[in-house]
Amino acid sequence: MRGSQYWVYTLLLWLLASAAVAQEPQAGKLLVESGHEALHLGAEVDVRIQGLQAEVLVSQRFQNTSPEWINATYVYPLAEDSAVHHLTMRVGERVIEGEIKEKAEARKIYQQAKAQGKKATLLEQQRPNLFRQQIANIGPGETIEVEIGYSQQVIYDMGEFRLRLPMTLTPRYIPGVSRRELLPQKVLAAEGSGWSLATDQVLDAPMITPPQQTVQPGRLLNPVAINVQLNAGVDLARVSSASHALKVSRPNGSAAGVRQVQFAHGQVSMDRDFELSWLPVAQQAPVAAQFVDQWQGDRYAQIMLMPPQKMSAEQVLPRELLLIIDTSGSMAGQSIEQARASALQALDQLTPGDRFNVILFAGETRTLFPHAVAAQPNNVNRAADAIRAMRAEGGTEMHDALARAFEHEPLASHLQQVVFVTDGSVGNESALLKLIHRHLGDARLFTVAIGSAPNRYFMRRAAEYGRGTFTEITSTEQVQARMAQLLEKLRKPVVTNISIDWPQPVEAFPRKVPDLYWGEPLLVTVKMSPWPGRSDQRIIIRGDSAGSPWQRELRLPEPGNESDASKTPVLAQRFGREKIAFLEDEAIRQAEDARVKVLPVALRYQLMSRFTSLVAVDKTPSKPEVLTAKERSVANAMPVGSQMQAVGYPQTATNLYWHWLIGAFAALGLWRIQRPGVNCES
Repeated sequence: MRGSQYWVYTLLLWLLASAAVAQEPQAGKLLVESGHEALHLGAEVDVRIQGLQAEVLVSQRFQNTSPEWINATYVYPLAEDSAVHHLTMRVGERVIEGEIKEKAEARKIYQQAKAQGKKATLLEQQRPNLFRQQIANIGPGETIEVEIGYSQQVIYDMGEFRLRLPMTLTPRYIPGVSRRELLPQKVLAAEGSGWSLATDQVLDAPMITPPQQTVQPGRLLNPVAINVQLNAGVDLARVSSASHALKVSRPNGSAAGVRQVQFAHGQVSMDRDFELSWLPVAQQAPVAAQFVDQWQGDRYAQIMLMPPQKMSAEQVLPRELLLIIDTSGSMAGQSIEQARASALQALDQLTPGDRFNVILFAGETRTLFPHAVAAQPNNVNRAADAIRAMRAEGGTEMHDALARAFEHEPLASHLQQVVFVTDGSVGNESALLKLIHRHLGDARLFTVAIGSAPNRYFMRRAAEYGRGTFTEITSTEQVQARMAQLLEKLRKPVVTNISIDWPQPVEAFPRKVPDLYWGEPLLVTVKMSPWPGRSDQRIIIRGDSAGSPWQRELRLPEPGNESDASKTPVLAQRFGREKIAFLEDEAIRQAEDARVKVLPVALRYQLMSRFTSLVAVDKTPSKPEVLTAKERSVANAMPVGSQMQAVGYPQTATNLYWHWLIGAFAALGLWRIQRPGVNCES
């Protein structure tokens, strides 16, 4: 074979490999094998906010416009602290209520219904913030509506209330290898339609890597409308969103803290998380809040207490600041710009007495200095140059980057703080949380979630494990304000060594109360026995602030009437969700199987978990036995601001690397053909 023929064949193979990108479905559509548009997804989200709690109802419509029967799979995010408790499937005029079942039982019920031609829906948790939904036997021209109900916590930070509703996800990087001999047989046999194979580090990779499409200009992908009924309980100075344009109104005759919120344009693509924030008027900023409910003979309470506002400057210790910055492919676009601005702002806040280091990671980890160095101008300038030169490409190997940071030995005179800037888009969260728990030592870990759809579960949990705080930056416009708030917290915890005296034995979460930082409240959820018959229901919170004892006292209000025993009230759901999270964390720390402890809690409070699922089955068969339904996956939108291509291969960088690989193999094969001694003629 002549050299010119060799390169012609190589070019042809390259073009064939690259054609996969050009043949992706148009945004917002699923295609059956014939090429017809198959399935449209639309959603409406209703949110009711009362104080610190939000109740959310997501209505999803799956419309099959093809001539084929379809089984649909949709992998999508919810809030990392969501207590999912409700599922309803609507088929025409029929309404089928879902039931919480043990995971294996729910899956068996769904598979039987699917095989019998019945319509059914199965909702499973893959991560606390990532759920997998399957809908069986959607007929040609049919629309199936699925309603999912959950509650989540409102965040109060730096004088502002915030609620964030995930709408899409940043593709997760899947570390590890997929060699069959390393994987259990049940993993190899597991269902999953994701773009990644199972690996030895992420066994459920096929179930957490859905296809994703880029939103085309002028078109809607997975359109969603939202209706928020906000009852803040205080007069409001502002209601706004960093993610979306809003239409905000105050219903006639309503209280000063009541607002109705919708998207300004009615519907939008689900290509970014929705963040809603509201600011009370200055004189009504809360200093404490207590909520009490009663259900099935027990009392459930939640308290929020603000830390003192004054800090003593002379108590501030010099710091050793370790900046870990994600430069992987998933950070390409706006995310890397936000990370760069955040890191440079952190460097600007260093004082001459501080020490620091910078760790950049993607597929490999690079530490700027061999060890932490003094924050002298030449060192800071060198770090700033490295940060300005950052480029987003490659995989997301977080483990080595975190391990490198934890290897730093701090000086006894310095407070070690690790600031981790990333989108958190990895599939091996448990292994990383275990690393943090075992090797962080006395340092504090502060996480900064970057981008329009970060992995908030991992980022928030990492900060909790690291006894630090969690900051999220949605847009470049937020960098300066939110990093300034974080850097103020980094100066010093306001209250340490916190303990709470309850009037009677309680089960409380978190078990170990973290340090209190400026502007960030203490939030504790508890279950108590019935009232003991005395009026003294004081709670005393003690700690150390600026080297002196600090104490606050609260009184729990009397609970109202007993809630309906058949419906778990929001505070009981919140307690159940917090207990499940605690048990999951304990299982990670102690390398135990969490099932035995988590399953009874999930069943008692009727909540989704790793070991429970929601299933709904229409009892009437609808699909003729002679027909076979096509398996189809619903694509998520690529997050806005990302420069990644639609995901079809297991990596956070673009698909181009795979085309290079295919071309390389083609070149190698043709080189073998033209070696001396090999007959290339036919």
